[in-house]
Amino acid sequence: MKNLSASLLFVLLTLAVQLASAQTIRRVNNNGITGTNIYTTIQLAHDAAANGDIIQLEPSTTSYGNLTCTKQLTFVGTGYFLSENQPPALQASVITATVGQVIFTTGSNGSSMSGLTTSSVYFGANNLIFQRNYVNGAYLYVNYNVVTTNNVIRQNYIYGISYNTGLAATNLLITNNIIQLDANVSAAAFTGEFSNNVVLRFTYFDGFTARNNYFGSTLTTTANTTWQYNLLGQATLPVQGSQSNNTANVPASSVFVLAPTAPGQFDAWYKLKAGSPAIGAGVGGVDIGAYGSATGFAYRIAGIPAIPTIYQLSQTVSGNTLNVNVSTRSNN
Repeated sequence: MKNLSASLLFVLLTLAVQLASAQTIRRVNNNGITGTNIYTTIQLAHDAAANGDIIQLEPSTTSYGNLTCTKQLTFVGTGYFLSENQPPALQASVITATVGQVIFTTGSNGSSMSGLTTSSVYFGANNLIFQRNYVNGAYLYVNYNVVTTNNVIRQNYIYGISYNTGLAATNLLITNNIIQLDANVSAAAFTGEFSNNVVLRFTYFDGFTARNNYFGSTLTTTANTTWQYNLLGQATLPVQGSQSNNTANVPASSVFVLAPTAPGQFDAWYKLKAGSPAIGAGVGGVDIGAYGSATGFAYRIAGIPAIPTIYQLSQTVSGNTLNVNVSTRSNN
């Protein structure tokens, strides 16, 4: 068959990048493609994998199911909001890779996940990196049945962030996310940094340092909170915590481009508009919000993982020859 799908090309490009590595790349595909190291669900790929393997989830209109992760693995998808955010083209295929509930538990320390659409997510391990994912309609829980530490949540589009009552999460980094509903990291013994996020509704802190954020609705702090250079939609500033250079009564319409004037949908709405009070208003002159960063981790449209991808694909047949033209870009 003389057709080379965008899905397969995406995988081949990923393989080329990883050839020098000893890691095994395991493909997840439920579109009828079979072969060595190809699985129909994310759990089957996980169960066959060894620590350090890469699990590549390919475009599909059908979910790849739930995951309980007990190994140190790297999960890579295709991104999200791919059709909503073009033109210009972001991926040759605009179909996403979707999974259900994700649980990181004993044995999964050091795992990472990017480019996937998920439902609820549970952190029951340490040193996790969860970045450039879409948590759709449910919560990411920062501790699940255990105390967690050194986890990173960055560059995601998330419904909400919460925790298990009575358990701690320490040295937690939550940065450059767009959070649709609320962020609640107010349990005792929590510590971490919450920076350059956009929270559309409620936020609750205890033991955190919060800077360069936009809080669209109620912000609740404790005496253990340090918060600086944030913009708030609410009318007045909270009185608890160590605070400086925060500004209340700043409507979202004065900060972001918002719909329907922004190109694309959802995440593009929270780019800063011309004349926004968030421009250069953060610590060290960094822009406030998810698209501002002093560390190189600004929010990336559509959550495409930080690997080379194919964004244009054309094919022609001349006799017995298949001519394929591809255009690639890095997404660091």
